[in-house]
Amino acid sequence: MLTNRLRLEPVSVHHAEGLYRAALSSRVELLPWMPWARQITLAGNQRATAQDERAWNAGETFHFAAIEHALVLGVIGLKPDGDQRAWLHYWNRSDRTGLGYATEAAERVLRWGVDQLSLRRLSLWAGIDNRPSRRVAEKLGFVDVGPMPEPMQGGLGVFAAERYERPVEPEAVFTDQVKPFHG
Repeated sequence: MLTNRLRLEPVSVHHAEGLYRAALSSRVELLPWMPWARQITLAGNQRATAQDERAWNAGETFHFAAIEHALVLGVIGLKPDGDQRAWLHYWNRSDRTGLGYATEAAERVLRWGVDQLSLRRLSLWAGIDNRPSRRVAEKLGFVDVGPMPEPMQGGLGVFAAERYERPVEPEAVFTDQVKPFHG
């Protein structure tokens, strides 16, 4: 799939090195929120991308690599949770934050989820102190519905997080700043 500036591809072992480089360069910013950021290795990313392929094929989780030209920026994904609901998650390399890439990619992935998975309710969580992630959620039209019932586990320990929800009406309008990917 394409957006105005990005190519979104299902994560595969082909993306392992690019995701490794993106995560390694962003480790300081990812560590508070992502337990996997404790130890970032190429071998670990190769295992993770192989697992992402298996999860995609099993219909369990749908991770997309966000790519700007040849540079892998991060991951945007959906994890179905039954009854036409899925959890959205995303991370972006630190040197590309604040430029709207996460929002642009997530908007396209949400449209894909509605079209391909018939999703009608979308959820996500973001650390209370993770202002960039919370800003993306708000720009995507998610509404803060209160704290997560349990603390979340990050790479530096537990943290408080807020839960966000976005219902999707059948005639939901997504921004039309995307083009179909034919490649």
